[in-house]
Amino acid sequence: MLHNYRGDSGVSEVVGEMLMVALVIVLLAVFSAALYNYLPTDRDPSITIKMSNDTRNITLWHKGGDWVKKVDLTVVIGTADSSRRIPWNNANFTLVPDKDVFDLGSNITVTVSQDLDLWGNESVKLVTPHTVIYTGRIGP
Repeated sequence: MLHNYRGDSGVSEVVGEMLMVALVIVLLAVFSAALYNYLPTDRDPSITIKMSNDTRNITLWHKGGDWVKKVDLTVVIGTADSSRRIPWNNANFTLVPDKDVFDLGSNITVTVSQDLDLWGNESVKLVTPHTVIYTGRIGP
């Protein structure tokens, strides 16, 4: 015996709507996972730097390119035997003008301590936690 209930058509419409919502959610998840691979990756900063020095000071001039946060900067002075790291918060590290970023027109001056003169042939690197921005060598 078949019963014809008037409420049956409403139930099938709700089930159909729920299936459509579930299908949209699944497709959205699949497309977002697939498109995640096409997002651009973070890139390292690119900067043109000019270096000058005397027997006590090394100055790095920002001549063009990207800006970098001051808190990310460290100058590494090295010889064949050892190296010395001078971070941004060291008293011997000076950023001019004094602001939060190293950008066009800025310069960093590192004053070498009394016990270490710059004799020549030392390497100088400006680094961030993720990359080496500049590498140079002090001439004799």
